[in-house]
Amino acid sequence: MPSISQMKRSRLAPIALTAALSVTLLTFSSASNAAVGTTLTEGMELNLFSVLGQTAPGGHIHASLNENGADDDFTYIGGVPLWNLEPGCGNTYPDCYNFFIGYCAEADVTAESGSPFAAVTIDGRLQYLTWKHDFEWYTANWPSGSASAPMAATQALVWAWMSDPQTGSTVFSNVAGGLDDPYNWNGLTSSAHTDASPRVGFHTDVDLDDPYWTGTDAELLAAATQAVYDLAVESTSKAGPWALTQGDGQTGVVLTGANGAIAGETINFVDGSTDGINVVTDSNGYAAWPAGATDANIEGPGQTWKSPGPSEGGQDIILTLDANLTVNVAAPGPTTTTTTVAPTTTAAPTTTAAPTTTAAPTTTTEAPASTSTVVAGDDNDTSTTTVAPTTTTEAPASTSTVVAGDDVDTSTTTTPTTTPTPVPPSSSPPATSVTATPTYTN
Repeated sequence: MPSISQMKRSRLAPIALTAALSVTLLTFSSASNAAVGTTLTEGMELNLFSVLGQTAPGGHIHASLNENGADDDFTYIGGVPLWNLEPGCGNTYPDCYNFFIGYCAEADVTAESGSPFAAVTIDGRLQYLTWKHDFEWYTANWPSGSASAPMAATQALVWAWMSDPQTGSTVFSNVAGGLDDPYNWNGLTSSAHTDASPRVGFHTDVDLDDPYWTGTDAELLAAATQAVYDLAVESTSKAGPWALTQGDGQTGVVLTGANGAIAGETINFVDGSTDGINVVTDSNGYAAWPAGATDANIEGPGQTWKSPGPSEGGQDIILTLDANLTVNVAAPGPTTTTTTVAPTTTAAPTTTAAPTTTAAPTTTTEAPASTSTVVAGDDNDTSTTTVAPTTTTEAPASTSTVVAGDDVDTSTTTTPTTTPTPVPPSSSPPATSVTATPTYTN
């Protein structure tokens, strides 16, 4: 948490910058020809920018937060101005100075100049917040007094979501009753600095002395406290990184972030006019292509950089640069992949045909009829003629077996052929018929 008491003057800017810093606060804040820092390289050093002991005038509040600094140890809570010289430009102020806004990522540690920065990946919510409330945003909002509360709230959330869990600080983690969670701060009434512990929210008993804020000090403290909740919710819905893509059917573009579609952001469509056409994304992150537009552009959260302080120690500071997102009107839309699942084939159950039973033919032997020859004048039948017995063979009934799923009748009809067996003549034909015993064939 940088304050003048936390900045070691021996490590501030060189003499050339010291002379430049004697100008008014307004010069720093409104230097229209000062460059907004857009690039960093691994190990590049940035310096703290302080004028008369203040950092980011109009972009901080002089207060305590929760129990941190509650014993009259007020500090400047908000953005941390940083600068470096444009290589090969010289030392002309402010033309050759690149400015950045960083945020303290290590509470209760002294901030120092000459800190080398390296690219890191951080929580997407903080990536969004530290990108949104950068130097460019600050210079556009401080004159109206609308920068102090959001930048103080952004700093509070960096402590809540990064410093406390990663460095062991207790800015939020020692707050009881669920108020260690910024999502529970909606409508929270800040504690007075004279309240007994545990105190919560922004509080102070000194004049905030913010020349750009048009309300009272109490109103500024309340606004910063409410902004903690508001920005927690906003950063969740707009967490980085962002992506701008062609929509279905190439009818528009879609803006998405780590947590889905991003609504309420302005897409600039290039159509050959001076300013292009601005379209705000809807609830689905969608913005339709205007007639004649060739490209769609928006700036979003880019690379985050972090410094662990100089080699002999110092406060961790983070900042996030811009990323330029663009889509050409001719870019292809999303590819839809259709996966066809082959139908599952279930084999028909196997049917075992019942064995076919073939009935043996029934043979019936009929006794021959007797014929008598009567000689004239003879009263006795003296001749006997024996007729061979008649054999009748009946074919068995045919049987049919149909296998399930087969339309072909596979029945087999067996018609045995029986040759009558001659019976020798007998003087004593059988008195009764004989029926053969049937035989079963499997």
